[in-house]
Amino acid sequence: LQTKNMYQMSYHASLAEKKAMKLLKEIDPKAKIGVVNAVQNVYPYSSSPEDVLAAMDAEELMMYMLLDMSVKGEYSFRVKNILEKMNCSPVKEDGDDEILHAVQPDFIGINYYSSICVKENKTATVNYQLPPFFRSSMFEVCPNEHLKKTKWMANGIDPLGIRSIIYKIYNRYSLPIIITENGMAYSDVLENNQIHDDYRIDYLKSHIKEVLIAKEEGYPIFGYCPWSFIDVVSSHQGFSKRYGLVYVNRTDEDVMDCKRIKKDSFYWYQKVIESNGEKL
Repeated sequence: LQTKNMYQMSYHASLAEKKAMKLLKEIDPKAKIGVVNAVQNVYPYSSSPEDVLAAMDAEELMMYMLLDMSVKGEYSFRVKNILEKMNCSPVKEDGDDEILHAVQPDFIGINYYSSICVKENKTATVNYQLPPFFRSSMFEVCPNEHLKKTKWMANGIDPLGIRSIIYKIYNRYSLPIIITENGMAYSDVLENNQIHDDYRIDYLKSHIKEVLIAKEEGYPIFGYCPWSFIDVVSSHQGFSKRYGLVYVNRTDEDVMDCKRIKKDSFYWYQKVIESNGEKL
């Protein structure tokens, strides 16, 4: 029932999104509207046909399902069949299809942090410890042995994955792309009122290089936004997990003075944007 409700809620979210887009176009016909998705570049664990199909299914459910609704106003044939097998097909009402096909976005925003790896789910059991859309009887999330992992980047650091995602998203939807989130999580340590976060610089540098390759190839990428400018509260790990270019001096237990301290990555990224990416 929990899984069924999850897919019903996602369907309602897609309906609400379309209504909002239609209303904005009525208010300002010249407005440019984009949708943002936390994308999952999925690799098969092996070259076995079963693992490859599992990876395709994972991408359908975890990435394309919501984007298909945003752009095309309907699920793919594969998603429709998977949801039917799971007994999770959303309940639709009269007039929904008209709403879903009434308007399309003008561009797509991509939130990318890391890729994932999956294999065939031979037991068809569902791991309910995983985040909602990672749970499935169709595939099993597994470690990718080819990627370097850290405490907060448990799936591994995969710069090439962001370029692969750009290819996949544009080839499916033919819409301009902006990278709306991309960043490195770390438990930064303040030393002598400084944060030396070379690991974050390395992460951002390697990912921006891949984005620029796709742009130079002709893909219509019109922006890149790192996550995040300043340390913010992580949804599950509080201030232990930090993404910011600017440090906030506090912990989960002690507010302290909340002083803002620019990390090394701040000064590095300042030069990157001043040079429009030439000083990577």
